[in-house]
Amino acid sequence: MKSRWLAKIAAIVCALCLAMGVMSQSVFARDDAQEKDAYVAEEPEATFVVLSGERDEATPEPEVTDNRTTLPVYAHEELVGQCAMIGGEPYMSVTGFCRALELDAQVIDNGSAVSMAMDGLVMTAQMGQAYFNCNDRYIYLENGPQTVDGTVALPVEDLVKCMGLTAYWDRVNWDLTVDGTEVKPLTSGGEFYDEADVFWLSRLIYALAAEQPLEAQVAVGSVCVNRIGNARFAGQDNIYEVIFAKNQFSVVTNGMIYVQPDETSVLAAKLALDGCDVAGGADYVARNDMGEGYEQVAAFGDLRFYREA
Repeated sequence: MKSRWLAKIAAIVCALCLAMGVMSQSVFARDDAQEKDAYVAEEPEATFVVLSGERDEATPEPEVTDNRTTLPVYAHEELVGQCAMIGGEPYMSVTGFCRALELDAQVIDNGSAVSMAMDGLVMTAQMGQAYFNCNDRYIYLENGPQTVDGTVALPVEDLVKCMGLTAYWDRVNWDLTVDGTEVKPLTSGGEFYDEADVFWLSRLIYALAAEQPLEAQVAVGSVCVNRIGNARFAGQDNIYEVIFAKNQFSVVTNGMIYVQPDETSVLAAKLALDGCDVAGGADYVARNDMGEGYEQVAAFGDLRFYREA
């Protein structure tokens, strides 16, 4: 036991010795980012609209039901295929989606993994993972990739996002229409992710949740992201300011924030920065009950996630 503690202390001391160099590099990166504030990678417009009201006189008393297993898909004013309803959302195989919209794409699908490449866009997904990769961006999937007719399927909402398309899911007349006339590929990870944000957020995640499941690590990242621009956390306008705000995270005080993160923590940081919020809007994380005034909104592994009641 004593030897393990000594090893841990030695690791922290080494990390602290490197901290000054790490911090100077990060400050430099943040200064660069501030100088380039005028340039922000413009995300392609993507829209996924759910229609739940009456659309035409043919359905005078619309009844929305969620027990149907398929959903017809229209494009170019024609029926081009079907979605599978999984977990309450429309899924479509990458192969079927590209074929239905007549996209000039190369798709390789072996039933357990799929890759798709077209002009300006590369996408990969693998069964069993809670995310997929598009242009070096990481997109979280609550229900994961699914198998449809022996092929790998993804939520239509996410396929639309990756390609900058527009889709309308009419839950009254029960159909889905996709406008695929112009593909605008998702901004690449190299443009979208700020290096300093990934640098510090992945270290916070590793320090707080290194041995926790991926969902817990992503939730830690979400807590940090949710504080940015929040009136309750004045002066915390970026990841660095959130993490190093006074008396907020004990891992800053004990030096664990400077320990090199693993690949999973970096992945979790990117998922959180890409908008994944499995923590339900939480802006606090703890291992114990935070008590009166705080509402627990999620729990993963040994961690609990709260927001002010």
